[in-house]
Amino acid sequence: MTAGSALVPARAPADAALEAALGALAAAGAERADLALVFCTGDVFPAAPAILHAVRRVTGARVVVGCSGAGVLTEAGEIEGEPSLALLVVRDERLVATPFLVEDLAAAGDALGAEVAARVSATVAEGGALVVLPDARGLEPRALLDGLEAELGFLPVTGAVAAGPTLFELCNADTAQGGLAGLALSGTRPVVGVAQGCVPIGEPYVVTRAEGRVVREIGGRPALVVLREAVAAVPGGAERAARAGIFAGIAIDPAKSPLERGDFLVRSLVGADPASGALALAEPVRVGQTIQFQLRDAAAARDDLEAMLADVARRLGGRRPAFGCYFNCAGRGAGLYGEPAHDVTRIRARLGAFPLVGFFGNGEFAPVGRRNFFHTYTGALAVFPA
Repeated sequence: MTAGSALVPARAPADAALEAALGALAAAGAERADLALVFCTGDVFPAAPAILHAVRRVTGARVVVGCSGAGVLTEAGEIEGEPSLALLVVRDERLVATPFLVEDLAAAGDALGAEVAARVSATVAEGGALVVLPDARGLEPRALLDGLEAELGFLPVTGAVAAGPTLFELCNADTAQGGLAGLALSGTRPVVGVAQGCVPIGEPYVVTRAEGRVVREIGGRPALVVLREAVAAVPGGAERAARAGIFAGIAIDPAKSPLERGDFLVRSLVGADPASGALALAEPVRVGQTIQFQLRDAAAARDDLEAMLADVARRLGGRRPAFGCYFNCAGRGAGLYGEPAHDVTRIRARLGAFPLVGFFGNGEFAPVGRRNFFHTYTGALAVFPA
């Protein structure tokens, strides 16, 4: 397996696509590619057909998939705030890649997961992974993921929602808006890491009273009281919470002990009732689940990313990454850290230099434990071993 990437400004998008295709092939040491992933900022939408034509003509790739982003990235760096294009090419005759395009998410509705599953079931019958690149318009993430699981069982799903001033999706020679471009892969299975950008605060407690998304009691006490104690337990917690935010972490496997960073699905707190002490979450909660509150800011995001990368390195077990994808939230990047290329610099430092491509999106897909979730403010890394 060989792979290579290129990251270029795209003030002249068609020329940028040509430059990126030539550069990625040269980096891979290949004359042609089997697969190409292309991400570009939304302001190049008028040139999307020309971009696809250039990538397909130069690389010879049978499968070309991508979408728009608020910014783009490779292992060489990240570009935000200006027209840009990132391209990854892969050459591997063992890799089976099946592209798909659902042109109208709204029309697919609750059947979206089943529709995608029907298109890719033959490819992933013996394992593999999915990359999904949907538009924000008409998207119901839980319906997509539940439908996929019902039809295919557990299969790692990664990807992100298209972003930028104009949202669009790319699949071979087609450009869509309001759709879902994607890719089914078999012959290789990724090692996936999720950096939710949070640090646990306080202690984990069992939910003892809840209805729907409203948590009334945690450990037999009003949920708001437990939250205030968790914030107070952190040095400077009130100030950090005011600058950043407090979230709820729902334990994926409450039987695990001790619970650590990465064992939680992080969800927003969307309301509080001081009179009753109840909290409202962005995710349904059941009595018996374990909750630990989480603080999210630049320091927490940096620590969480390092912990995720250490875990990915451990699971790679010495295997060399052949290529990877990194789907970063548009709410991260330089706006969060105050410095450019923060995440890719740390990925390269921890895992070594390997071909990587990705973009800044409007929400990310990645598994936690053995279930796929839709995340926000998250960095999702999928590393494909050689």
